[in-house]
Amino acid sequence: MIELAKANPDIETLKLTLWIASAVIALLLTSVIGVVVYLAKKQINVSEMLTNAVNKLTVAVSVLENQNKDRYPVIERRLNDHARRLDQHDKQIVRIETTLKL
Repeated sequence: MIELAKANPDIETLKLTLWIASAVIALLLTSVIGVVVYLAKKQINVSEMLTNAVNKLTVAVSVLENQNKDRYPVIERRLNDHARRLDQHDKQIVRIETTLKL
């Protein structure tokens, strides 16, 4: 049979392995934290841009609503004037038609 060799590393080799493993873990954690911070900054920038856009849209909508409040009475008055004129024209057309038939 094949005899397995027992590995008994000395304390200096274990310390070196521990330092290398700690450095690799620290490097990995630093890179992961860096990626998370980068993505968080991007998310904050996008959120700020969306907030600004929503605020601008809110202002635009309120301005348009205020402009339309002033225009509704004007449009209503014009429509009433046109309706009155159409009624007058209908009456005049009826008079002309009746006088021509006689």
